[in-house]
Amino acid sequence: MTQRLKVGEREREFLRTRYRGFYYRNLDKLWMPRSLPEREIGFLTFGYTYRRHLSFTDDAEFKATILRETPWGIFYSISYYDDPGNAVMERKGWKGADLVFDIDIKDLEPPCLKEHDFLLCDDQVLPYTGAGDLSGDGGCKKVDWICPLCIDDGKDGVLKLLDVLTRDFGISPGDIQVYYSGHRGFHVHIEDGELVSLDRRSRPQITEYLTLSGVDPKSIWRLLPLAEGEMNSLMGWPKRIVERASQVLNRPMTLPLANVLRKAKRFNSLIDGVIDDLRISIDPQVTQDISRIFRLPTSLNEKTGLRKTRCDDIMSCDPLVESVVFDDDPVKLHVTYAPKLDLGGYTYGPYRKTTVRLPTFVAVFLVSKGLAKLAI
Repeated sequence: MTQRLKVGEREREFLRTRYRGFYYRNLDKLWMPRSLPEREIGFLTFGYTYRRHLSFTDDAEFKATILRETPWGIFYSISYYDDPGNAVMERKGWKGADLVFDIDIKDLEPPCLKEHDFLLCDDQVLPYTGAGDLSGDGGCKKVDWICPLCIDDGKDGVLKLLDVLTRDFGISPGDIQVYYSGHRGFHVHIEDGELVSLDRRSRPQITEYLTLSGVDPKSIWRLLPLAEGEMNSLMGWPKRIVERASQVLNRPMTLPLANVLRKAKRFNSLIDGVIDDLRISIDPQVTQDISRIFRLPTSLNEKTGLRKTRCDDIMSCDPLVESVVFDDDPVKLHVTYAPKLDLGGYTYGPYRKTTVRLPTFVAVFLVSKGLAKLAI
């Protein structure tokens, strides 16, 4: 099991001061959940403790508490409750929940992760290729990195999800909000009145549909049309799968062709490959768990100091620029190790056991990762 690098007390005070200044300057721009009195609120403190089951009567009270306490992370429930401050989940009085999706870049397995993720084992830096690298050695710390390539893979995952939500589920684009999480993922929020009432028994059906769970080649074979002109009879995933298979084969995937492929023992592998390519990589627990609290949009991510930022146009959105909120005043740091970092429109590093002056937004990032200390 990997351990994460912790931040020293002096460095945490450095971060807390910057966070306090950010929230003070941007309090009026801070996103507020609708029906706030019905939401559970949670804070991650700079003492590494989580405080849950908080509730606020209005936006002003919530904002005043944020200024007073300066949380490291701010979270809100996707659910609405009669008594959101009750510490017993069964006594909160569940009323409904927004529908949310989390696209975690690591689940997409972009090749760049093997290039920049690493283990810090005392003074030794090792590449990270999986939990097996540790062999039970708890002294190694896993460090997740970000680069434009993995951000682009995350965007592609969002586009695939949006296509299914709008075309197959009929959800209006105006009811869907996409956010960069501030670290290695994207969050998709849906506040649609007809979906709020979906309970924890109904939501797994949505994740099963999106991830193509239970779809096998035999079920697709049964739906194949006899001739090319009958393709329009297909809908949803079967239509997408047949269309993609036709592209791979460079000819229409009809039942007669499928029978030929089955005899040659090529049909199953073809469809399995298409399904793997089309399935949408989401964290199913995020969508199914209606008791979950979610990072507040426009708040800061404690892993990076970057803001959870809305992407109105996912293709033109540049999270590694738009989520930077701190200034470029120089901060003197001793950096243990850091791969190349693209942030704020510039490239920094790589660094190894060096003392360097860096812009505040880069310093916050490296300190948050536990990779740098303030130099005296």
